[in-house]
Amino acid sequence: MVTDLHENTIPGFVIVGLGKMGIMHSAMLNANPAAQIIALVDQDLSLCRHVSSIGIKALHYDDLASCLDETNPMGVIIATPQFTHRKLIETCLDHQVAVFCEKPLAHDLVDAQAVVKRSQQSPDFQVAVGFQLAHHSLFLKASEFIQSGILGTIKSFQASCRLSQVFKQQDGWTFSGCKSGGGVLINSGCHLLYAMHMLFGSCKGVYARGSGVHNVVEDTMSALVDYKNDLWGTIKVDWSVPGHELQTHDIEIIGTAGTLTVGNQWMRLWLSRRSGQLDPGWHQWERAQEEPRAAFSLSPHYCGDEFYLEIDDFVQSVIDNRNPRVGLDKALEIQILLDALYRSMKTGRYVDLISG
Repeated sequence: MVTDLHENTIPGFVIVGLGKMGIMHSAMLNANPAAQIIALVDQDLSLCRHVSSIGIKALHYDDLASCLDETNPMGVIIATPQFTHRKLIETCLDHQVAVFCEKPLAHDLVDAQAVVKRSQQSPDFQVAVGFQLAHHSLFLKASEFIQSGILGTIKSFQASCRLSQVFKQQDGWTFSGCKSGGGVLINSGCHLLYAMHMLFGSCKGVYARGSGVHNVVEDTMSALVDYKNDLWGTIKVDWSVPGHELQTHDIEIIGTAGTLTVGNQWMRLWLSRRSGQLDPGWHQWERAQEEPRAAFSLSPHYCGDEFYLEIDDFVQSVIDNRNPRVGLDKALEIQILLDALYRSMKTGRYVDLISG
């Protein structure tokens, strides 16, 4: 047990998977005064020792079930490949423990639906999913502007996700379709899909094309995406484009009364008429000047605030016994959209999400 290692008054959490994201979550959770890390789990115990070297006093395990049997935490953070998510989430729920899972919910729709079904048997335990743009002040502000009608009638949009990462054939689970579920779209572009969901709601249908430049999975993809009220737009996702060492998300929205462009670092709004306190013309906001900010940012140049805020939201949801900002309902919608885009890429046909 852990009672001799940690204060009983501070909720204990477990981190599973100590690759890049697991190390990041360990550092951020360790800096959160409302939580404590009581155990680290990885099949490679040397990684547990490595992470503990940054000042984390925690127990080490190579198996999640054994860890939960012995430590009884309030929550678990899963930072493992997506093909492992279903089993690990189900293990947490079987032990009646809340869980935060890195995006996407699963590597395919079947596993995602199974997780949702299993969670319905344990409604008192939160399941959160790590789409950090849900906590990004500029994308939240953009969503508020759209909902307010400030742009008039939204007519079209164009969205892109770019990253300079893949310029040759790669190895590893990320580039295995049966393990990751695909290539650049599911591994990187799912953040862009979540941002689009924040702004426009549920998707009606898609027509997508994708191809592998260096790998069997898609390294680049484009799609036409339809939403309600005759709104349509395009998305472009690419991790083989130079000049984007940090992943960028950019969405330009065109309405009858204005244009809005939002990205990781700034948002620009042009209005043709006065709206509230905003005069006609250009307005700009920078992420560095917008709240909320994180108490600790491990990655200040790329969504560092948002990585901290999403974990803090999960911790507070467990403490306050409330729903997290990104729960299984929203995560499943993104999984359904991913599935539709991959089906369209495979068949070369339009996929209608309304009629099936």
